[in-house]
Amino acid sequence: MGRNALTTPGVQSWDFSMLKDFKFTEKHRLQFRFEAFNFPNHPAWGNPESTVNNVPSGTIRSTRTNMSNLQLGLRYVF
Repeated sequence: MGRNALTTPGVQSWDFSMLKDFKFTEKHRLQFRFEAFNFPNHPAWGNPESTVNNVPSGTIRSTRTNMSNLQLGLRYVF
């Protein structure tokens, strides 16, 4: 097998965040945050199977990254 004969799928991951500030007084505010990692929930496929002793099957059985993760945050600034 020559060099670079086995190619793997690329990785595509978009992150997204949104925040809103609520001011109570001049020195006090509350910040609400929403964050999404791998926002479009696109799978990043793992490497295909390749073995030295057997004929490579080329089957992909896993992903490289987790699926979409969402988180909410609340921050009080004084």
